[in-house]
Amino acid sequence: MLSLGQLLMAVAGAALVFLIILFQLTSSLPITVSCFLCVCLQMLDSLRSRVRKLAWQQNLDWPKYLDAIYSSAWAGTSLQQAILDCRGFAPRGSSWAIVELERDLISGLPFEAALVNLKNRLGNSIADRFVEVTRLAHLSGGKGYLSALRSQALQLRLENATWQEIEVKQNWVIASAKMAVYAPWLVLLLLNMRPETAQVFTSSTGMFILTVGLISTVGAFQLIRFLGSMPERQRVLGVSK
Repeated sequence: MLSLGQLLMAVAGAALVFLIILFQLTSSLPITVSCFLCVCLQMLDSLRSRVRKLAWQQNLDWPKYLDAIYSSAWAGTSLQQAILDCRGFAPRGSSWAIVELERDLISGLPFEAALVNLKNRLGNSIADRFVEVTRLAHLSGGKGYLSALRSQALQLRLENATWQEIEVKQNWVIASAKMAVYAPWLVLLLLNMRPETAQVFTSSTGMFILTVGLISTVGAFQLIRFLGSMPERQRVLGVSK
């Protein structure tokens, strides 16, 4: 696995190679820099989208984890042990929190306090609901816990299906808007095949047009992300202290 320094050097090297190739195609430094900044803007947005996709995948994994706990508890496993034994079905990136829960219990921390720590570590609205349902079940001696787990898993699947449908439609709208934003730059690259185009944009007027166009592109891109962004699931139950 690459270290952070090696990763940054690899990214910088790839960016430099791309910049050189782009300059060879355009033969104009202003146009090269402008197009390169547009590509960097898109790459940063793709990285942010990747992070959101990972978080979304965690939400999709929660019903599987709840089903696993339900099956284990229905087979007669205790409430605490079922949560720990099923950590292999936990949402990706969340199993470490289950391991920390086990360490809290081994150290002698009460189960209710350990659940509070689990909720604070995960920092997720779905985890909040799961922890609160588990705490109530623990206080009531486990009565109604299995039906509550089944209901929560069913509700999450319905929520995820609704959110997924909305996200698919949103992605189509955002992709179309991005194409409209980047279309002038694609046209500029095609026009740059003519030698006189590169000469025009090396003048002060050409530089001004590129600067205004670049600022407008960045502003339009941010406006697209702002208007098209989906709201985050709110942590209604809050953070326990």
